[in-house]
Amino acid sequence: MARIEQSFDKNIDRTVVSIKAARKRGKCFVVFSNEDYILLEKDLIYEFKIAKDLSISSDIITLLLRREELIEAKKKGLQYATYALRSSLQVFKKLSHLGYNKDTIENVIQFLKDFNYLSDETFAIQYTKAKIQRKHYGYQRIKRELELKGIAQDIISNTLKNHYPEDIVLDTARMSAEKKLRSVSFRNEEKKRAQLYAHLVRQGFPKDIISLIMKEYT
Repeated sequence: MARIEQSFDKNIDRTVVSIKAARKRGKCFVVFSNEDYILLEKDLIYEFKIAKDLSISSDIITLLLRREELIEAKKKGLQYATYALRSSLQVFKKLSHLGYNKDTIENVIQFLKDFNYLSDETFAIQYTKAKIQRKHYGYQRIKRELELKGIAQDIISNTLKNHYPEDIVLDTARMSAEKKLRSVSFRNEEKKRAQLYAHLVRQGFPKDIISLIMKEYT
């Protein structure tokens, strides 16, 4: 018995000989007279009124396979998007890696957005807050990382404007510097200075802030 995939022979109709519950929750095997089968959600079986002795055309089987694929993709997308905060691009890449096509993935992303499981605005805000508080990142590094995660420029600009105001940049840089200096306390002064400067550049702080920090701490 062979499972019917998207590339099945579309030249023949098939007759249902049995419908069996699968171990996978909410799924059933629909078995045809030639011993081929498809694995479907019970909801699809009810919706299409699939029953024993029903003859199903190749067009309907193709539609069923696409609908089943979309259901599975939504489940995978929902699981991924709710396990941790994600951007739309992260979800796209994950589902693409799992083998889903672009149309299916875009459908899933819209579904997640419609039900508030996915929001690039929320992702950008939470990501920014976390990187300031936990990693003491500068403006430029957060901007660069949000870009890499596929966040639109207008969302990045609004997020940084509202959640990384200028009056906290210097304090954040100080916390970053102090943490770095503790880790290189055994170095001589010249090396500490060089490593601190390089660290602040990597963290994404602007030159004027770096200059102030270097004067304060070295």
